[in-house]
Amino acid sequence: MRTHLALVSIAAILALTLLGAIPAAASPRAVSPPIQQHYTYEGAPGPIVSGRPTRIPSYTLAFPLGWTAQPWLDTLAGYGQVALRSPGGGAIDLVVLPLRRHGPTLANLIEHDRAYFPSAIRDAITLPLGEAIRISGTRAGTGVANQILYLQRRGVVYRFFSVQPLGADPGKMLARLAAGLKIPAAPGAHPGVFPPPPVSPASGSSCCHCPAWGPGWGRVLTQVDGVPVFSNAGDIDNGCNGTTGTLYQCVELVQRYYTFRWGYPAIWGGVGSAADMRAHHPAGIEFIPNGGSPGPREGDAVVFYGGYFGHVALVRHIDRNKSTIDIVEENWSPTGEARLTIYADNTIAIRDSAYGTYTVAGWLHSTLNQPTPAKG
Repeated sequence: MRTHLALVSIAAILALTLLGAIPAAASPRAVSPPIQQHYTYEGAPGPIVSGRPTRIPSYTLAFPLGWTAQPWLDTLAGYGQVALRSPGGGAIDLVVLPLRRHGPTLANLIEHDRAYFPSAIRDAITLPLGEAIRISGTRAGTGVANQILYLQRRGVVYRFFSVQPLGADPGKMLARLAAGLKIPAAPGAHPGVFPPPPVSPASGSSCCHCPAWGPGWGRVLTQVDGVPVFSNAGDIDNGCNGTTGTLYQCVELVQRYYTFRWGYPAIWGGVGSAADMRAHHPAGIEFIPNGGSPGPREGDAVVFYGGYFGHVALVRHIDRNKSTIDIVEENWSPTGEARLTIYADNTIAIRDSAYGTYTVAGWLHSTLNQPTPAKG
């Protein structure tokens, strides 16, 4: 997968606005930043459908100058994922979801997302590429408002997820961005440079305040196979490194579990953040993309794309009859536990967060992780 970033002349944008080619803001006092950058996804081979290969189409997405774009690698269940972030703290995620046999339908996707919001409002808006379904909602205590747009075209769903501070109009910029989606990608895109994400904590950094970071820091929340899951009291970077990583972060739990359970190295080379585990893991561990085969098993590690660094968690239990997968984790759930949805085609559903979309990249499976033989 390759991506591009291009700039559009400010003068051209202003000229189009004056001529009426770009709709004026509804309120004379509300001035939206001009859309001057383009992110281009060049498409990729898609999943096999009815025995035939498919292709995920390319697209171009315009967004305002000053925003940043962070792309993620493709999986079998999600393509062309990009996170756009504004200087003011807002963000819009886009991911292309193929409608696979035995996988989630558009109705499944909407039902899953509506369950995240206590009271979701559903309506529809018309975009140049067709009608899109929109869900709006908020989560108490987050300080942000969310909107999700779904645009279905030719066997794929373009899912936009918007995060805006309360008091802002979450739908205005989202609708404007979605209206600028071009499929296939606009011609003439030029290679661009994307700002790198913030540097993740360096291995071996000194411990600055780990014994007293906050109330509950280091408290055992739950366990899996005898390995405790600790609270980090809401800390995302305390600079305190233990034998198996920065305490108590999601990567630390997975490295500690794999060391305790199967004797893998305590620190995995090349891992600066959770998302790095997709490509950087010890020999004897394989990465299986979301929607791939074999499906996840108890003891596997689920890798997420989202935020700046991604996330990783351990599978504790899978119930195929209920289509659920129970995970344990550090640095997310206050209980150290969460439940995800898994579909018949091994697609694990998107994990909603008030602050952005977390898609499942796939899972890490150790060749030593074999089913326990039945007794008797």
